[in-house]
Amino acid sequence: MEAADGGTLFLDEIGDMSLDLQVKLLKLLEDKTVRPIGSVRGRKVNVRIIAATHQPLRQLITEGRFRSDLYFRLRIVQLALSPLRERGSDILLLARHFLAQQARRYGKGELRFSAEAEKALLKHHWPGNVRELRNLVEQTVLLASEPEIQASQMAFHGLQDVASVTAAQPSQPSSSSPSAPGLKLDEAEHHLILQALETAAWNVTKAAQLLGISRDTLRYRMEKHGLVRES
Repeated sequence: MEAADGGTLFLDEIGDMSLDLQVKLLKLLEDKTVRPIGSVRGRKVNVRIIAATHQPLRQLITEGRFRSDLYFRLRIVQLALSPLRERGSDILLLARHFLAQQARRYGKGELRFSAEAEKALLKHHWPGNVRELRNLVEQTVLLASEPEIQASQMAFHGLQDVASVTAAQPSQPSSSSPSAPGLKLDEAEHHLILQALETAAWNVTKAAQLLGISRDTLRYRMEKHGLVRES
């Protein structure tokens, strides 16, 4: 709060805030005062609060898990953002933006989605919203070997969502693609981890971030596949 004095503080997932912390936040909003730990005096702060949540706050109030007085104190201007799956063509605008962004980052040149890939993007349910889309595109760019991205190259969560799109006109994956016919799961995992490590110059922390897993998980899988950097 002190660091945000004179500015804006963003509180994400406010619906997960504990009741005792909600009391403190309400007092701050009312009194505009904070008292640092160990201090006997309060300090005035001028902070604008922006809060976000995916929780149904009115329902939480009914269940006694969110304070109604804090809800109405925060609810001065309310913006309802639709989930990604309901945004229609915005999905493609965001996907193309992330594709260009990640292509520059990894030096992949100009990449584009095929018509089938764009249909798959529009058909997917996107339970993880924009974060899921961004991470999906980054992973796809990381493994891309051709300028045109096919639907079969995108590792959707819940592949049944895109099965009907890719079944009609299956793409011809390259021999290095993890989705090549007959390729076993262990081989695909080995291939994906190796590409991530090579892209990250064998920096385990960066490679784990690219794969969306923890550093410890990556080290376990490196040992499992016997992946060691050659000197």
